[in-house]
Formats: sequence, C-alpha cells, structure tokens
Amino acid sequence: MALLVIGYAVLALVVVLVVTAASAVHLERKRVWAAADAAAADAADAVDEAAYYGQDGLSRGVPLTDAAVRAAAEDHLRRRAAWDDLDGVVLGPGTGTPDGRTAQVQLVARVDVPVLGLLPGARVAGGPLTVVVTSRARTFLDAG
Repeated sequence: MALLVIGYAVLALVVVLVVTAASAVHLERKRVWAAADAAAADAADAVDEAAYYGQDGLSRGVPLTDAAVRAAAEDHLRRRAAWDDLDGVVLGPGTGTPDGRTAQVQLVARVDVPVLGLLPGARVAGGPLTVVVTSRARTFLDAG
C-alpha cells in the first residue's frame, strides 16, 4: 500500500513539473509573439521615404522594403528590450515584406525550461528550446 502511495505521489509530481514547464514555455512564446506583433505594427509604418517620394518629390505609393521593415523592427526591439528583458530575442530570416505593403516580422528566441534541470538526464536531452514566431501587419496608406 505504501509503495502505491509513493508511486502516485511521484506521478503527481512529474505531472506538476511537466505542466509547469509547458506553461513557462507557452508564456514565454506569448511574450515573444507580443513583441513580434508590436514590431510588425511599428514596421508597417516604416515607409522608405526615398522610394515613396521619388527623386522629383512626388508620391509614388507606399512601398515597404525589406531593409526598412528590418531596420524598424530592430529599432523597436532595441527600445523594447530595455523594459521587457528581450535580450535573447533576434530577428529571423523571415523579416521583411512579401508584397511591399505587408510588414512581416519573425522573431527567434531561446527559452529555458525552468524545471527541466530537476529531472535526471534532462540536461543532456533537453536544454533551451528555440521558439520562432511570425507576425504580419499591413499598411493601408495610399498614394495621393
């Protein structure tokens, strides 16, 4: 009987540890996704002014460029890292604009699973997880 109680107690502890680890990873993913959403919204306003006005100063439309989106997203993350502890988050290769009107921001983060170190052999098999999130924002500015 005592062995059965110990077995159930160990099983309950493992379930609590797994739920805690999954919750921590989910919350970190949501935090990175919120940063990606904000960076994409900021980047959607990052109009390349030289391309927008052209050499003659006339409006040509709202062209987003990969460089403008990436620069705006980097600037946004740099400003946000000061208050949101996003030091380990980097822009992914999917950051840019697929069509010239949509800002796409991809963030890559390494997430440490907090209770993984308590389990035997977890350091070898586990380690930090890589979380990749992508967010898009579209600009609705038109020429003229």
